[in-house]
Amino acid sequence: MSVYDTVITGGCLISPVGELHQDLGISDGKIAAIEPNLAGQGKEEIAAEGAIITPGIIDSHVHINEPGNTDWEGFETGSRAAIAGGITCIFDMPLNSLPTTINVEALELKKQRAETKCMTDFAFWGGLVPGNLGELEALHHAGVIGYKAFMSNSGLDEFPHADKTVLKKGMKIISKLPGMRLALHAEDNELTKELSRQAILSEQTSAQDFLNSRPIEAELIAIQSAIDISAETNCPIHIVHVSCPEGIDLITKAKQTGIDITVETCPHYLYFTSDVLETVGSLAKCAPPLRRTGTVLALREKLRTREIDTIGSDHSPCPATMKKGNNFFQPWGGISGLQHSGPIIYSLLRETLNMDLCDITKLMSQAPAQRFGLRNKGAIVLGGDADLCIGNLKNTQAITNEELHYRNSHSPYVGTTHAFNVETTIVRGNVVYKNKEFQGHFQGKFIRPNQ
Repeated sequence: MSVYDTVITGGCLISPVGELHQDLGISDGKIAAIEPNLAGQGKEEIAAEGAIITPGIIDSHVHINEPGNTDWEGFETGSRAAIAGGITCIFDMPLNSLPTTINVEALELKKQRAETKCMTDFAFWGGLVPGNLGELEALHHAGVIGYKAFMSNSGLDEFPHADKTVLKKGMKIISKLPGMRLALHAEDNELTKELSRQAILSEQTSAQDFLNSRPIEAELIAIQSAIDISAETNCPIHIVHVSCPEGIDLITKAKQTGIDITVETCPHYLYFTSDVLETVGSLAKCAPPLRRTGTVLALREKLRTREIDTIGSDHSPCPATMKKGNNFFQPWGGISGLQHSGPIIYSLLRETLNMDLCDITKLMSQAPAQRFGLRNKGAIVLGGDADLCIGNLKNTQAITNEELHYRNSHSPYVGTTHAFNVETTIVRGNVVYKNKEFQGHFQGKFIRPNQ
């Protein structure tokens, strides 16, 4: 007699209490049993001998671009790429889609698209921009995971940057909305604007000139400003894609003084150095930009000391034509990295830093679930959603263009190698990807915080 819908046997479970050599029973999309000798008790059974079973990765920083810019990326292609990389839940950012998600109408339009096309579970960030302060509370009630603001030019006229006045007013409102926080792109607008202007006027438009126009100093000025406003308004904040250890130091110090702040970095800041711009060019252009080798190595050490809270891909795709231009300031600044962020991080941190798999799982799954109020996700625990990634660290593989599931199959990761290989992805108990094949079209669901 079957006891469970699905039983997974023989794998090593990466749980909050450590690595467990136990079987897993799943019923009604939930983890119903973690114990030995469950073979024969499932309607379906998955043999996972020799495999690692992690909670599904939660990517809290993704630009899907639908509606409005689906030639850049859409929910169908973006979520397929996510699933192929062991990701079971994505948080879509409020810009790059048209309309931008700065009011409930735009949120509902995006939600309608995702509810028919997205194969992962999904949440949405709302935007904080000049002119939409009156929309923030309604966005909260409509279910946004939090808010996002740019402290420098976003590159899109439809999503202008928020100066200190707008930030302060917005953060006062957000501080009164239960469970909400503000994610910030922290680069100083005045400094980056002036340095970019000087470079272009002087016809200094190489990759190195672009790097010089967005120095570490610009991050530090903005991070400190965000910390100061958070202290004044009691607004929880989350600093995204920090590229330098000095920025982490500021945030660690703020935590020690009681500021409600967390920090994200991205795989590309940990894996690449700025030297890669010489080989792949604008495919690796992003903001903040990639940093020099010493900075990258020091940033990795912040993972060892557990000063970084989450890792997000900051997947920001575009058509190949937008990665071209007469100078390095013209191409779109964004990296396509959603599909391989998990494999790259698990491989890099395990092999280079010798980090414990449980610590890596916390960065990729447990910490984002906890920070953003996803009560049933992010960990292999009884009663939790059965969001799982079954993989292995056995064979080093090179990434090819042919395997990319993005709308536009280009990425600076093509040609790089990783040792973590995703075998099976499971969303709420449903096997959606196995042996490099999608298992039909599973429909993800809209996730609100504190559900």
